[in-house]
Amino acid sequence: MMKIFLTGVILLLSACTTLQKSNESKGAYYQDDGPHAQIDIQLDDIKDAIPKIEPINNSTKKPYKVFGEKYVPMTKIIPYKEKGYASWYGKKYHGNKTSIGETYNMYEMSGAHKTLPLPSYLRVRNLKNNKEVIIRLNDRGPFLKDRIVDLSYAAAYKLDIIEKGSEFVEIELINPEKYSPENLDQASFLQVGAFRDYLNGQALLNKINTLDFSNEFESKIIKINDLFHVLVGPIGDNITLLEIKEKLETEYSLSVYVKKY
Repeated sequence: MMKIFLTGVILLLSACTTLQKSNESKGAYYQDDGPHAQIDIQLDDIKDAIPKIEPINNSTKKPYKVFGEKYVPMTKIIPYKEKGYASWYGKKYHGNKTSIGETYNMYEMSGAHKTLPLPSYLRVRNLKNNKEVIIRLNDRGPFLKDRIVDLSYAAAYKLDIIEKGSEFVEIELINPEKYSPENLDQASFLQVGAFRDYLNGQALLNKINTLDFSNEFESKIIKINDLFHVLVGPIGDNITLLEIKEKLETEYSLSVYVKKY
């Protein structure tokens, strides 16, 4: 893991640049890093971060350079999606200070990004298995070429990427002002299709992701019984929910239903 601490303009980079494979089947991780030998916490019980409105840390707003490359941080929450590889960092940095001066806890749902606002909240979806988590960004990194986000050990565990060490993911910045804090089981989704064939569902999902609201609300496929349901949401604002429903029905001739999940 390569770390940058902007407070006091101190730059600290670790010497490792590759992921190492453990001989004890504990996963792949940066050299001299990894999980603790004994974990006294139930990882399955760790909950997602809950998005809330927080001021952006002033010390992380300024442009900075790492390895000669300049990074310009975002200073406000705007629609943002990105695909690339996620990695994770563990005990080597557990207890160290993050870029905003907090203490890194590998058993919390947190992570690092090169330019997104700090702190902010991110939905991360493993594109190999469709598992997803919500994390709170409080650090800068990773600075390897093909990595877009570094995850805490807990977040990586939830996404099932501990063993492999990295995985192809999609990340989406969450706007806390539009996020519904209600239990997702009771959140409103728009169902735009249900298919027995996954490929048909994926074709519709690809179409939905080209629409003008796709950067604001997540689209996904969920298998329920024998059908693959294509969903948009959750959408906490009922007015917005109805506006998008009408748009999908009138402009794209889709049969759209409001669903509670």
